[in-house]
Amino acid sequence: MVKQKTLKGLGARYGIKHRKLYSKIHFQLKEKRTCPECGSQQFNRDAVGIWSCKKCSFKVAGTAYDVKL
Repeated sequence: MVKQKTLKGLGARYGIKHRKLYSKIHFQLKEKRTCPECGSQQFNRDAVGIWSCKKCSFKVAGTAYDVKL
């Protein structure tokens, strides 16, 4: 049996479908990514669709919650 990650703080509100979708997107957004340019782990989202590396200042446009290169 695989244990699923759950997101605390929503309680019993909004319905199970919306809570599962929100937690899936939240964990996808917060996962660690490597920079395609320098390989460091400091590759984060600046705004919706804008991803940048804090180490080498590499910027790329991607999707809202994940970067597809």
